[in-house]
Amino acid sequence: MRLIDSGLPHRPVSKCDLLCIYAIYKSSFYIWYKPALPVFSHSYAGGMLPAPGQAAAMAGGHNWSPFMKRREFLGSAAAAAATLLPLPGLVSVVHAQGKGKLTFLTPSSFSLAFSPVLYASVAGHFAKEGLDLKVEAGRGAAQVVQLTAAKQVQTGRTGGANYMMARVNSNAPVIAIATIAQRSPFAVISSKDAPIRTPQDLAGKVIGVQSAGGSMEATLDLMLMRAKVDPKSVRRERVADSAASFGMIQSKRVQGFLGNASSAIRLTAQNFPVSTMQMDDGVPGQVYLAEEAELAANKDAFVAFLRAAYRSAQELIAMDDAALQKAVALMRGKYDIPGSDNTPIALADMRANRELWATANPKQVLRCNEAQWTEGESLLRQAGLLKQPTTKPLYTNDIWEAANG
Repeated sequence: MRLIDSGLPHRPVSKCDLLCIYAIYKSSFYIWYKPALPVFSHSYAGGMLPAPGQAAAMAGGHNWSPFMKRREFLGSAAAAAATLLPLPGLVSVVHAQGKGKLTFLTPSSFSLAFSPVLYASVAGHFAKEGLDLKVEAGRGAAQVVQLTAAKQVQTGRTGGANYMMARVNSNAPVIAIATIAQRSPFAVISSKDAPIRTPQDLAGKVIGVQSAGGSMEATLDLMLMRAKVDPKSVRRERVADSAASFGMIQSKRVQGFLGNASSAIRLTAQNFPVSTMQMDDGVPGQVYLAEEAELAANKDAFVAFLRAAYRSAQELIAMDDAALQKAVALMRGKYDIPGSDNTPIALADMRANRELWATANPKQVLRCNEAQWTEGESLLRQAGLLKQPTTKPLYTNDIWEAANG
């Protein structure tokens, strides 16, 4: 048996080809072969497929059937296979289909800090895994936990401290499936004219945080408690995590604000008179979450997600500046990332964020380090931020192991 003429070199149909055709036939999507006619799927807005008379009317009076007969389908599928199968990598992509869709929520506007996911998207790593991933920008780390728990999104990035507090104190049905920033990515940004250099300097100050109850505020509280500074002595104001917020310091509305590595780097690169105090609180910095029932029901999709994100992170870590510049340009073509059009700032941003992803063993990127999580939980309990005991696991490495084992 040979494929029909497609203008491409002939070759015998293999068992793999037939399996690909059969996989398409067995998929949950209905296929029509008359392109001039309207196409309906099993998710037709009316709740069901139109009746034959209704379909004919919608098709302009044509007498048609929305479903292909098996013989017609196999003939069309074989023709499609003849055209497409010789393309490099297509068979592996077809095999990976069916992993489903996920929406990933960032805790703030798009940033190069989120490059493992953004680059995986634009480089096609999710598509190669058969995963349809949509990235949405959120409005705070607390929102990521809330929307993931409510199944409004399937996964997202949030702070390790505020996640653990939600998991333990509020019994949130979410679990960490990966640690992307091994330590806190946050810094206290202030003016060189009135620098904040130690936690003790925060007492009596007004400090900007992106959202109430989010990862920044949890990190701030833990740092203050460890330094024996009363958290109530520090007033908080809502401030966006962006370089533009330095104007609030200059106008004396706040004495400092909490920002991630990207914000601090952009301010420094633009020669603003900034003072930066890194916030390493001993707790896993940033994690990826999933709702427990969703994770159990769609494990393959999450395995595909982590495999693609891991590959993306490894590639970015290995890149020199020239390759990083190309990667940033690729991400900028799809996502609105402040500062990414300034090459020196973007490269400094990428270098700083790569340091947060890597551990003592770079091959362990995204894996939850058992000792670090144990220490982080202990610190939060000592600070009184975890209010009750729990028998629930705070993280799982099952998805990481399945993706990279």
